[in-house]
Amino acid sequence: MSDLLTCDVLVVGAGPAGSLAARTAACRGVTVLLAERRQQVGVPVRCAEFVPLPVRKYIDLTDPALVAQGVKAMRTFIAGAPGRESLFPGAMIRRERFDQELARQAAAAGAKLRTGLQVYGRTPEGVRARAAGREVFIRCRVIVGADGPSSQVGRWMGQNPGPCLAAAQVSCELTAPLDHTRVYFQPDIFGGYGWVFPKGGRANVGVGLTAGRSRDVGKSLAGFWRQRLEEGLVQGPARPAGGGLVPVGGLRDLWQGDMILAGDAAGTCQPISGAGVGNALISGELAGAAAAAAVRQGSRAPLEGYREELRALLGPSLSRAAAKREGMLRDWNGGDFNRLIKRNWIAFKEYFR
Repeated sequence: MSDLLTCDVLVVGAGPAGSLAARTAACRGVTVLLAERRQQVGVPVRCAEFVPLPVRKYIDLTDPALVAQGVKAMRTFIAGAPGRESLFPGAMIRRERFDQELARQAAAAGAKLRTGLQVYGRTPEGVRARAAGREVFIRCRVIVGADGPSSQVGRWMGQNPGPCLAAAQVSCELTAPLDHTRVYFQPDIFGGYGWVFPKGGRANVGVGLTAGRSRDVGKSLAGFWRQRLEEGLVQGPARPAGGGLVPVGGLRDLWQGDMILAGDAAGTCQPISGAGVGNALISGELAGAAAAAAVRQGSRAPLEGYREELRALLGPSLSRAAAKREGMLRDWNGGDFNRLIKRNWIAFKEYFR
């Protein structure tokens, strides 16, 4: 026997996209189940933790419980050359608390949050899941897949994960406070970059590489961290601070039947920078509204409409970045590295030509 759960909308994954989809749908009067496979929302952290200022539309970026510090600018370093500073304000968040607050808001709006609930199968009658060693069967009318780059819901839709960066980072002490983020492009960090993102007296120090070279991510991180030690930017021991896959292929197909995708599952990350939280929140809000409308109308037309709306909103910029990324990878070892990065990084005017 299986435990039976019923809802109008099943949201799979309680990251930013999933929690905002659940909150939005619940606020529109439909019943929502927010299923999170991890026992604790937001743990472990899989994020460099910087968010741009527009994210404050969705959550309070002045709350010290959620935000470690503000950031005024970004400095880009190419192959050891002096850094180029760009105005890029935002905030360094405490990502686990950030995710937990969004999930709390979804629950406060009426969504039922279930942690430790892993969906694994689909039948014509509903969704199969497991929780605490027990089988669970879920009957629902709409499914929102917000379950990351290796999305189970995406696989039900016949999709395979697209290209990804493999990322890892450590946390270590800064030698002096920073009011800006730092991004480092080096030939040995293939198809990606290293970063130093400040969090008060500490910083996230990490690298992201093309996933085909993911076996090198630990070695690359160790070397990058030693360089920052020698630079005098950080000091003391480093402790692991998370990592994972970052989808960088652009938007996937977003809709099929009674299923839609949002966030990393939908490929909303920016393919060059890997930035994902802002677009995840946008897609989550739109997905939740579409799911609720589909339930109320008894029609799948709003789900198809969600696909078209998100394509129109994010598609052009993500497609441009994905094409630039393909060209960047082809030419990574091809000659003028400085010129290559300037053509393909958002801090330079050459990117927009």
